[in-house]
Amino acid sequence: MLVKDLKNRYLRYSLLLFVISILSRCRAFMSLKLQQRFSAMSGTKMVQPGKVGAHSERDDKAFWPPVVCDVKSSEDDCEDDLGNALDSILKIHCTHSEPDFHIPWQRHHQTTSTSSGFVIEIVTEGGEKKRRVMTNAHSVDYGSIIQVQRRGQSEKYQAKIEAQANECDLALLEVEDESFWEGLEPLEFGDLPLLQEEVEVLGYPTGGDSLSVTSGVVSRIEIQEYTQASSYLLAMQIDAAINSGNSGGPVVNEDKKVVGVAFEALEGAENIGYVVPVTVVQHFLQDIQRHGEYTGFCSFGISYSFLENASFRKSLGMKDGMSGVRIKSMEPTAASLNILQKNDVILEIDGISLGNDGKVPFRPGERVSMACYLQTKFNGDLVSVNLLRDGEILEDLRVPVSIQSRLVPTHFQNQPPPYIVVAGLVFTILSIPYLHAYHAWEDYISDKICYLLDYSEKPLEQSTDQVVVLAQVLAHPKNLGYDMLQDLHLKKINGKDVRSLQHFRQLLTECEDEYIRLEFAPNDNCVVLERTSLEQMTKDVCEEHFISKEYVLRSNVDTHIVDDENDS
Repeated sequence: MLVKDLKNRYLRYSLLLFVISILSRCRAFMSLKLQQRFSAMSGTKMVQPGKVGAHSERDDKAFWPPVVCDVKSSEDDCEDDLGNALDSILKIHCTHSEPDFHIPWQRHHQTTSTSSGFVIEIVTEGGEKKRRVMTNAHSVDYGSIIQVQRRGQSEKYQAKIEAQANECDLALLEVEDESFWEGLEPLEFGDLPLLQEEVEVLGYPTGGDSLSVTSGVVSRIEIQEYTQASSYLLAMQIDAAINSGNSGGPVVNEDKKVVGVAFEALEGAENIGYVVPVTVVQHFLQDIQRHGEYTGFCSFGISYSFLENASFRKSLGMKDGMSGVRIKSMEPTAASLNILQKNDVILEIDGISLGNDGKVPFRPGERVSMACYLQTKFNGDLVSVNLLRDGEILEDLRVPVSIQSRLVPTHFQNQPPPYIVVAGLVFTILSIPYLHAYHAWEDYISDKICYLLDYSEKPLEQSTDQVVVLAQVLAHPKNLGYDMLQDLHLKKINGKDVRSLQHFRQLLTECEDEYIRLEFAPNDNCVVLERTSLEQMTKDVCEEHFISKEYVLRSNVDTHIVDDENDS
């Protein structure tokens, strides 16, 4: 009985295995027929993986998926829902060679980075249409080698910077190799998206080599600080992830039109990214088309205070229903200097009412800073202003906007910083990169750096003004006792004010006194040297430290004009 029962169980088990095998083969057959029918309807064909030797009956699809290729264009890869637009998203490879802002004739060790970019079409000053690669300015900052790589290809193409706008963190790259552009179509620009509108961030973030697509919605649009040049412009915040490597990649809407360029993420927060909005991007491109180069973003050149306090408004003669801002000070180099005055109350600009918080209507339910509106203008454009002055309303004043340079520059347009070596004393100009190198915005800094930091917000009184700084002293037998001095502001030479590095060299050249007396701040430090020994001391120090040029000067770092340099 036991043997008979076991035989019956074995027969039932074998029959079950046979049925399962038949069903499995039927399922595979039906699946193949459905795929063939789909291929016939869609104009595609199935390319099966190869089968190998004795294992020819093995199902290789478990290890490698079938590749669906377009019969009409067999050379193209499989395209997802973004279509051919993905081919215009590029990977940027850059080797950075940043100068040492404390030893300005030297450079730091090279670093490398990868970022994203995309193909656009620009119109030149002469009306000619050209294809260019757009990316972030910080992605190619001090780039000694810049290469561009197409999606799905291994070859990298040499590129060079054609235009760079640090204020809005944008750059245009030119690729001279014509073979690079074959089959690449420029992406189109769309309209500024609405709040909660869905967008996609395309690029090559770290963590992989393939193109990445992340989705999110527009959270807010308002003025924000752009870290690259410490400037404040209109920016778009989204909740899509923007990671290292996404910088310079396009942000597109559902129609796959570019509505912005990814440029940074909020440190310490998750899924808060910032995008250069399409309006700022188009202003950058229009600027280049008008002037042949990037010139900058405009303003009135004023600082102002809000008028949210009713008593304050009443003291200025403002009636009920009036709103605006009060001018606190004027930039000495502003084009509006002789039209606007301190304590003027700006009520309207180009017929747009100004709120007591300094904002103007943007779109239904949205308000942005007055600065965002002025930044849509170009240098020399006139803005109609209604204002209140000494209790009297002045209407339709034509006020020019202008591009304001800073006393302490935020960048050197990919050029090394200027400097002078005098008897071992190394002088350069105060800049934001110089302060960053000393971590000036951290909790604990020296009194000297704190003193220099105050100048970062001071206005430019004359267009050529600079803050001349003693960076360090290279030891020489005749400058002993001064070798510990550094990070000091050079105020005077033999009782004469020093206004710039070039002015300092001019005063040195013209001096005929026996001694050179240099006065510094803070703490009233003083250096005295014999004038007749300066030349030989400088030569000795430059030879010892392999300094090829005793000085490199620039009168205007914002337009990177090299005025003078000297070989030692």
